[in-house]
Amino acid sequence: MPLVKYEKKGKIAFITLNRPKQLNAIDIKTTEELAETWMDFRDDDGLWVAILRGEGRAFCAGADLVKMDLGDKWSMAKSLIFGDKRMGPNSYKIWKPIISAVHGYVLGAGLYLALECDLRIAAEDAEFGLPEPMIGIPTLFTPFLRDYLHSSHAMELLLLGDRINAQRAYEIGLVNRVVPRDHLMNTAESMCERLTRNGPLSLRAMKEVFHRTRGMDFPSTLTLAENVFVPVMNSEDAAEGKRAFREKCNPQWKCR
Repeated sequence: MPLVKYEKKGKIAFITLNRPKQLNAIDIKTTEELAETWMDFRDDDGLWVAILRGEGRAFCAGADLVKMDLGDKWSMAKSLIFGDKRMGPNSYKIWKPIISAVHGYVLGAGLYLALECDLRIAAEDAEFGLPEPMIGIPTLFTPFLRDYLHSSHAMELLLLGDRINAQRAYEIGLVNRVVPRDHLMNTAESMCERLTRNGPLSLRAMKEVFHRTRGMDFPSTLTLAENVFVPVMNSEDAAEGKRAFREKCNPQWKCR
């Protein structure tokens, strides 16, 4: 049985963490399967958007601490986030939109995995937290949390180790939507359908520039934006978008 289920339906990829008995805790094998999945999604021209979710009672309860106790804790933990095969999509230059649809526990490494997605939808039962200091270990992705949250909110999660509910996560900008549990996937799929109505090349260009310009000075930012945006603005899709706007019809995107 795969630890990561990977299904393709039309333009949408469904990626599901599949260790429900372990609350989808991340181990090395799961990380390896995620790496393969992310690369396939990146390279499949027929896929335009992905949904990441978890099987069973939780999205992901974090790193598999049971397996970490069997060896070098630092080496295993480091490999999940900094190794050659990493669990998060940002390591693979994926410029297609990714939505995380989360429920139940979204803790530790599971929270980081959700944060690396572009849009996050939470069920009302979702609980978010970074419990590592409660068991005496630091949160490995501490340096990157400021990219997703205001420093005061990031430090609260890091230092206290307490969980927050979905509504609080929404209030601090950690998630985009909060919905009833039985509406979670319908909402995610509706958002996917909405994304596929926009020009795919424009979405990918904006995501690439958004990520790659982090920390750049202004001249470098402008140069990169020009290099990425100009080909898209001169593409067949851009011409198709203008035609559809003039004729008040739906554009037929060709990704070229």
